[in-house]
Amino acid sequence: MNATSLDLVRRWYATGDTSLLDDDIIWSVLDTFPEGGGYVGRHAVGERFFPAVKTHFTEYVTAPETFLTDGANVATTGFYRVRTTFGKAGEIAFAHFWTTRNGKIVAFHQVADTAALRDLLAIRETES
Repeated sequence: MNATSLDLVRRWYATGDTSLLDDDIIWSVLDTFPEGGGYVGRHAVGERFFPAVKTHFTEYVTAPETFLTDGANVATTGFYRVRTTFGKAGEIAFAHFWTTRNGKIVAFHQVADTAALRDLLAIRETES
């Protein structure tokens, strides 16, 4: 077990501190997730992705439950606990895959239950 990689990912979950991200991080989110797609760089993640995602929710908590590590790689499973801007609340299962190098997070890939998320956001889609 590589405590350094695991500690780095745990610190990210606890703080969301973008200084833990490499300047050139590759951030990949399912296209079917709000604001999904690929982002390159710390600025794109911190200044574009997260602010845009949070416009869909009044509450957005990432709650990791399981951590697995293999050297520089860390996998986590857990739930997003959310409340949409129109009041629907729910939990969305996720798996996150992290890669670290030289004390920084260099890559992130997300898989989530986007069908459950789509159900929570369904009112917004029908109102459009």
